Amino acid sequence: MLKELIITELIKLRKSYFVFFLLGFNILSVLIGSVIFSANREVFQNDGNQSLVLWGQSSLYSSQLFFPILIGVLCAVSWQFEEKGRNWQRISIIPVKKRMLVMAKFFSIQLFTGINQMIFLIIFTLSAWVLKVPAIQFWHFALWSILGWIGTFSVTAIQLLFSIQFRQFTFPILLSAAGAILGLMTLFIGDFLFQLFPYSQIAVGMRARTLTVFQGQEFLMFCVVTVFYSAIALFLSINVLNNRED
Repeated sequence: MLKELIITELIKLRKSYFVFFLLGFNILSVLIGSVIFSANREVFQNDGNQSLVLWGQSSLYSSQLFFPILIGVLCAVSWQFEEKGRNWQRISIIPVKKRMLVMAKFFSIQLFTGINQMIFLIIFTLSAWVLKVPAIQFWHFALWSILGWIGTFSVTAIQLLFSIQFRQFTFPILLSAAGAILGLMTLFIGDFLFQLFPYSQIAVGMRARTLTVFQGQEFLMFCVVTVFYSAIALFLSINVLNNRED
């Protein structure tokens, strides 16, 4: 049942041509990072970590600002399929468990966020090649892209909850923008708050701030925070649907 529902959700999202938005958003993110990198390149011309600097400039804007908002849009689009055309009323009378519906939407959206990370990595690598950045640490960046994808779990779960709870298109997206901005503010407040805030987990996973590999305790915190927010938000989403009467 879950597999069939996931396929159905993917077909719905595919018809929204969201992949083109992912492509455009990643080009913009890497372009901003590349421009900033090029403008300051003389400062670290002889530095052997130029690829890390380019990664930091590109991934920070992507993971901390644009991507959370994009996930908010994706979750809102996904749930609006059910709100429009009385789809929700039809679903409520057929033998589909609410838990299955929520998980199908969650996993289908996560597939798109995974595609986004692959697109970002490819565009970043092309940018580094065009800029002739030496010693590109590709496997480091591939691993950080995967960890960044894991960081999207909590954002997706929370935004899916907002979309189900408020049943609107615009307001959950505004909340994702607010979450992204608050996450950006935690960069200046303190590292501990930054690592705990749900909308910062993509940046934490992509190492956009530290540009270093995870230490054991830090990685454990990242996993615990991601699982905690994801589990709570998905549980609440299912509970909201179970208690809905219309």
